[in-house]
Amino acid sequence: MRMRGHCADDFPYDARYEPYIQRLGLLPFVLQFKRRPPPVNHAALTALVDRWRPETHSFHLPFGEMTMTLEDMAMISGLPINGRAVTGHVSAVNWRQRAGILIGVVPDAPLPGKADASKVRHSWLKQVGGEENSCPEGANDVVVQQYAPDYLWYILTKVVFS
Repeated sequence: MRMRGHCADDFPYDARYEPYIQRLGLLPFVLQFKRRPPPVNHAALTALVDRWRPETHSFHLPFGEMTMTLEDMAMISGLPINGRAVTGHVSAVNWRQRAGILIGVVPDAPLPGKADASKVRHSWLKQVGGEENSCPEGANDVVVQQYAPDYLWYILTKVVFS
């Protein structure tokens, strides 16, 4: 078995994003993507997959059952588990305007005769981020605040939930 995944090399991280990402409680999580993932022991990974039982959501090992807890995932991923859960109704109505409020640029309308996909494409997000997808050197605070959600959005949608 081989691990498959994506990295954030094509959307560079900028330390000026840290105050905004820290306010969300996601800084430890985001900082994991600044570096390359550690090497994977493919034999151990295959052995664990072979011992996974979806009926009980646990690993059946010679010494007993073992399962992942929420605390385990928090330690591995750096995601916070305390506080209010992020839930709510998802609606595609006015999604372009909401995306524009979030990142400062409204996505283009679909071409005539084409269906509206109701989603922001990674290619557009990278294009909006500029030729090199990095925040300009002398950018003021407002511009940095617009690039920080772009980076976080990219990490979540392209790298984590690919």
